[in-house]
Amino acid sequence: MSYARSTCSLAVLTLALAALATPASAQPVAVSDGGEFIIASTNSPPNWNPVSATGDITTNRQQQWPLYPHPFLTATDASVTLNSQFLVSADVVSTDPMVVEYVIRDEAVWSDGTPITVEDFRYTQQVQDPRACADCSAAFTQGYDLVSSIESNDSGKLVRVTFETPFAPWKTLFPFILPAHVAKTYGDLATSFNVGLSENVPTVSGGPYMVESYEDGVVMNLVKNPAWYGNPTHLDTIRFRYISTIGEQITALENGEINAVYGGATLDTVEQVNQMFGVNVEIGPTLTYYHFSLKADGDVMADKVLRQAMTKALDIADMTNRTVGQFVDGAVPMTSSAYIPGQAELEDNTGATGVGTGDIEGAMGLLEGAGYTLIDGKLTKPDGTPLRDLEILTYSTDPIRVQLAELAQSQLAKLGITATIDAADRSRYTPEAQAGNFDIYTTATALDLGALSLAQWYQTGAARNYFGYSSETVDDLIKQISVTLDDTETARLTNELDRALLADGIVVPLFPITNMAVFSDSYANIFVNPSKYGTTMNIEEWGLKAAN
Repeated sequence: MSYARSTCSLAVLTLALAALATPASAQPVAVSDGGEFIIASTNSPPNWNPVSATGDITTNRQQQWPLYPHPFLTATDASVTLNSQFLVSADVVSTDPMVVEYVIRDEAVWSDGTPITVEDFRYTQQVQDPRACADCSAAFTQGYDLVSSIESNDSGKLVRVTFETPFAPWKTLFPFILPAHVAKTYGDLATSFNVGLSENVPTVSGGPYMVESYEDGVVMNLVKNPAWYGNPTHLDTIRFRYISTIGEQITALENGEINAVYGGATLDTVEQVNQMFGVNVEIGPTLTYYHFSLKADGDVMADKVLRQAMTKALDIADMTNRTVGQFVDGAVPMTSSAYIPGQAELEDNTGATGVGTGDIEGAMGLLEGAGYTLIDGKLTKPDGTPLRDLEILTYSTDPIRVQLAELAQSQLAKLGITATIDAADRSRYTPEAQAGNFDIYTTATALDLGALSLAQWYQTGAARNYFGYSSETVDDLIKQISVTLDDTETARLTNELDRALLADGIVVPLFPITNMAVFSDSYANIFVNPSKYGTTMNIEEWGLKAAN
């Protein structure tokens, strides 16, 4: 929904999360050419490789989206369509073996004039395929590791990808096409991927904008790519200003220091924008949801019964009501870690497994059956020693994640479990998670990749499996989903995967993130995009409103 700021109240926002798949796609309006636009971001890039394990985070994907070619785009109604600015076509031309052909527009070039060709697709595939580059630290390998060959024609504009086995979600591949000719200057596959493209500010662009200058922790300045081959861009300059909290960003917007804020809505931010004039507010649900993930190894968390009791005691509905429910009328809790409320495939898998039901009595029954006891209000292990304090890792700059950690702390106390909260800043949050320095991790997952989004977290050896979790059942289900082309069967397997994860006490899904774009009403075509790639997906359409 969109609001032009006048005297209307935004004290409570109404958002039907169940309507995610049904609203009409937002349509751009006429804008003028020229001008600059300053948008805030909480984080400067942790590295410059948006498909690396470290670089694949929300703010990084959004900032770097304008710098790369993308085969497909996600609209504001969550529909996925061909990016005709980059490709002529992308089709499955054979199913046995499965072959996908991408045809790149002849005009598509990098900003230094180098044509975008099959070599860029080939490099992007190899660095995300452990068979070709075992040392490449990629965020996502599923699908890339099924490619048997990539062939082309004389021009290099035809990309013919042959798979060893069918890969149903093939449209999720290649969200960022990396520049092979730049990578070559950095060395071999692993060095170019892990070091060259990760540590260096991009010097070329395959998107509508390119980096003019960058000051770490302060600002990134983008200017028009003079070799851009797609729809005309409008703004001359776009600046990402780094301001650590949404509240401070909104204050900066109110003071005229920036033109836009984009991020998760909270009660405080809603109250702030409710007092502002001269701004537009876009509110929308996303495919990203908050959740707790639990360690599955170590001195205490390796005990599956303990994890099951903890996940049963946590109360998803209560957490939803106490957080997003305070400012979104009709906020809907998650009942699955694989589907967002409103998706047709959704099943009540939390109800089926008892996860997130706030069932303290049932949780204590599990613990007592495994030999745990309560002594003076403290949970004691079967060996007679008190359970040590557990640590909840959360993100200090996200007030909802902090509040969720506090609610979990309170709910676990009913089992005699003492939990301490580590509210890490942006310099520590991801490194602490990667090192496994937590018992419970407060985080979020984007479901743009469907079940394969879960694979990034929970498949054995996955890049983001910080939990020490391994399950033959889960690994097998992920493999089956990857090669299943029938949508009905895919949904059945995905729900089975979801129930397996929930039953193992590894994840507690909470509720979808609600994003908010607040921007000066002098500008137009800034939308909430439900995908994990964010509002910059249509950045070439941004601009100052055209004069009537």
